[in-house]
Amino acid sequence: MTTMTEVKQPNFLMMKRVWIAIALPIVIFYFSGVQGLVQLAIVWVFASIMLLMFAYKKFRIKKWNASTRDHFGEQDGMWSHEFGSTFMKLDQQRGLIHLKEENKQKTYPFSAIKEWRYNLSTTRERAGMNKELDRTHDFRESGFYISIDDVQYPEWRVMFFPQKGDFNSQEGIRDTELQLKRWMHIFDKLVNNLHH
Repeated sequence: MTTMTEVKQPNFLMMKRVWIAIALPIVIFYFSGVQGLVQLAIVWVFASIMLLMFAYKKFRIKKWNASTRDHFGEQDGMWSHEFGSTFMKLDQQRGLIHLKEENKQKTYPFSAIKEWRYNLSTTRERAGMNKELDRTHDFRESGFYISIDDVQYPEWRVMFFPQKGDFNSQEGIRDTELQLKRWMHIFDKLVNNLHH
């Protein structure tokens, strides 16, 4: 069975927090007119800004959740994963792997693949700004690593992101781990079979 995994793209204007942020001043105006709107300005402006900020943060995560493109070709022999500026595609019939990371891309025969592994760094508990930095660090370190018999580009990193939740939630970490293990299994199946 050929399966494609795609998560529905989010719509910022359809998010509940955005609606509440817009509804708040309207409700105040409805019940207490312009005077109420002015008197309570400090409250609703602050509340609306906070709601929009949280909505945007959630929107970004949902957008990333929906940015993974997977193709599992048990029928056509094409297996691919794409996230961000990274991409890998295994052509089972021709025994080729196409790799893309940032602005470099190359195609290799399966025989050039030396090893593959994954790394999933999870957040160490820290407070405040450090926690934010740590989170991005985790994301930067995590991924699927492929070692190739190539002097110029000996290692390629393919990025993964949870399709549910984020790197800060147990659900997100588990989802990413399953995605990575799925690809470990695919490589074991396709590349190892060729070597034997």
